[in-house]
Amino acid sequence: MNQANPIGMNRSFPCLKTLKKDETIFHQNEEFKGYYLVKSGLVKTIRAHESGARAILSFKIQGELMGELVETEHGKKHSYSAIALEENSVVELIPFEDPSHLKLLRILENLQLEILQARTRLERILFQDAEQRIKLTLKDLALRMGRNFGGETLLKLPVTHEDLAILTDTSRQTVSMVLSGLKSQNKITYSRGRILFRNLETF
Repeated sequence: MNQANPIGMNRSFPCLKTLKKDETIFHQNEEFKGYYLVKSGLVKTIRAHESGARAILSFKIQGELMGELVETEHGKKHSYSAIALEENSVVELIPFEDPSHLKLLRILENLQLEILQARTRLERILFQDAEQRIKLTLKDLALRMGRNFGGETLLKLPVTHEDLAILTDTSRQTVSMVLSGLKSQNKITYSRGRILFRNLETF
């Protein structure tokens, strides 16, 4: 499904690329060539800190954009990394210099969404306890990415308890405890990479 670069584009990354599971789309501090649109599949964005810790920033689904430009003394760089979470995920490179008005609007919409997500995450850290953060984050993910089956909602998310802990600024033990509690209350059932919400409206 990979396509050759358009004439005049000297890039190793084709405009459309099909990815393997766990394949990196771009690395933090790599040269910024443009934004990436998820055409299908699921992508995780992460940022590594100088301390060695890593933060999961978001999960990107079909129709959403990735990429954040930072100016450094060595030129334009990516501020985070992006990794495919599903086999045969497809992304499209939107070159930085692309003047398309429609694509510019999509980039602005993406930036607005990421600002909202960052603000929501900060407010939850400040005003909610760990259990509330985990529950609300799971519900947000289910609303964005889940599939409805009757009155139930299936969230397919191939991440570990450790990943969820990083995403919610909690601990792996707390995530495991909250998930077990929700399961015992018959609000969810879960297995590796899947969470089934019995009733998302009352979750």
